[in-house]
Amino acid sequence: MNQLKTLRKNRNISQADIASQLGIKPAAVSKYETGRVPLSEDSIEKLCRILHVSADELLGISTPSTASSGTSIASKVMGQIYPASVSIEDYLCALLNTIAKQKKQMDQTIRNLHSCGIPTATIARVTAIHEEEIVKLLS
Repeated sequence: MNQLKTLRKNRNISQADIASQLGIKPAAVSKYETGRVPLSEDSIEKLCRILHVSADELLGISTPSTASSGTSIASKVMGQIYPASVSIEDYLCALLNTIAKQKKQMDQTIRNLHSCGIPTATIARVTAIHEEEIVKLLS
């Protein structure tokens, strides 16, 4: 699990302060801290700058005193792919649900663009979806 909460508290920084600097809501910071939502690469980079730590320290792969201790990074990286507090099945289901929601949103966006008179070829070029798929969606 990442060390965000520990590092944040050690520096007397509130969730609201972190949220403000990341441009997110404090509740999202809580989800990052508990591992319910995995940290994105962009968030990791920003948090490292805010907290003045390495990514390894933030992710709990190393600490300042053990950074060169020879701990196998590969053995700890698997724990960073998905939150340890969630089973891999639950995590994969959540990812699939997110993908399904994004697909629905994309489909609706395509319908909206089409209803505004945007040519199918243009929609295909902008969305990187084959024109045949778009025609199928619209029929």
